[in-house]
Amino acid sequence: MLDKSEYDSIINNKCYLILERDDCMARKVVFDKNIILEKTKDFINEKGIEVMNARDLCKYIGCSTQPIFKNFESMEGLKKELKKYLHDYYDLFISDIVNKEDYLYTISYAYALFSLKESNIFKALFMSDLAGSRTIEEVLNSSWNLDTINSIPKQYGLSKKQSENLYRDVRFYTHGLSCQIACKSIIIDENEIKKLIKEAINKLK
Repeated sequence: MLDKSEYDSIINNKCYLILERDDCMARKVVFDKNIILEKTKDFINEKGIEVMNARDLCKYIGCSTQPIFKNFESMEGLKKELKKYLHDYYDLFISDIVNKEDYLYTISYAYALFSLKESNIFKALFMSDLAGSRTIEEVLNSSWNLDTINSIPKQYGLSKKQSENLYRDVRFYTHGLSCQIACKSIIIDENEIKKLIKEAINKLK
């Protein structure tokens, strides 16, 4: 028969093992920023950003709301960092397509192709409140658009103003086309997208 000291020792060791096991299990599931952002992208890809809320997102990820508020402070904080995360994903997608020797066409085609291949991500980035709002002048003066505009005079023999107008018109045409593609309101393939954008550039220049 065990005396009290031996009994207490066994109980304490068992408690230690349980705590150690639980602690190890807790350390295996760490919902850091990158994991949450990746899982949020997956959620949007499957379900769409329009149905995203804290409760359903956490259920999808498999966590409580605590990791979101710990890492991002709020859902608005999450959306702010999500926008950059999705833009990085978009930039990676188009990087293999864009050719600076034919900048206007290839970047327009890449944009439309993204709407075909990644429709829900496209809608989140360019058709939801993540996109924000800008004036036409702000669009034309954005650093990431100026590179395209500055390539146009040499390729098409246009003035700076004509180049800005061509970029503006092709951009808005491509965006309208891409929105219809993303919303599945038109059935189209990659070759048709190429043809439409090339024809638009030729008619608008």
